[in-house]
Amino acid sequence: MIINDYNSSSSLVIDGIEKVGERIVFNVTAFLYDKRTDTNIKYETNSFVIIDDWRQKSEALLSQHKLELNNFSFHAVLDQMYSWDNHKISNYNFFELSSNINNSHLNIMIESEGLFGKAFVDEISDAIQYLHDSYNSVSAPCKKDGLILVKQKIVALHERDDDMCDLQIELLSENFRMVRVFTEFYEGTLTEAKQFQLFKDYMKDKFVIPGDYLRIDLTWVNGRIRGIGSIDDLAYPEHNSLSFDDYVSIEYEIAEKKNLPLIL
Repeated sequence: MIINDYNSSSSLVIDGIEKVGERIVFNVTAFLYDKRTDTNIKYETNSFVIIDDWRQKSEALLSQHKLELNNFSFHAVLDQMYSWDNHKISNYNFFELSSNINNSHLNIMIESEGLFGKAFVDEISDAIQYLHDSYNSVSAPCKKDGLILVKQKIVALHERDDDMCDLQIELLSENFRMVRVFTEFYEGTLTEAKQFQLFKDYMKDKFVIPGDYLRIDLTWVNGRIRGIGSIDDLAYPEHNSLSFDDYVSIEYEIAEKKNLPLIL
């Protein structure tokens, strides 16, 4: 099943549904892409419903518009009409996706004319009734030794003020990808890259990657760099927000001004 944002810029996909012993297991993938809000996110996780608990959970979901599952939760706010960009949407669907990989969480909102709950109840109820058992037993997923790659790259200069640049930050892991672009001072970005090199050479105990709607705190743990961070977009009325806590690898790509494209 798929729930789409009103302008088709974002979606949440439930697939890979199986009956495994006493559970219905499934995959959850969020795709968010919207240039207006500088949003570019893909996040994947998995969850399950215990069959014996489903009747109670489905009744609560349909009546209260709330759901709490492993790695996956949902609630809706209905009849919140507004037209700040000439549209009116009545349903705010809020989701939190989490994972045992990277200790990561993604909080997202999807505005939709439809409501997630009824479609999800139909999917799970059909799976309980019609699917054959895939396995005799299921074990909990093991925690992977994930590594988050943080890539920073200057992608353009501002034509009217070449001291300002667009800095792209990309986060990659086994279960998520997120890209944001920030307007920063070119020389400030160079200074940050040099300070990070001091940290990487064990000449600084801690290092912070700061920015609007961004913070990543880096420390050395047993000879590896550990990052605790969060990064938001500009979605309204609630920001889409990704947070994580795991080992990281950092890459800076700094181009000379003469080699960068110009933007107005």
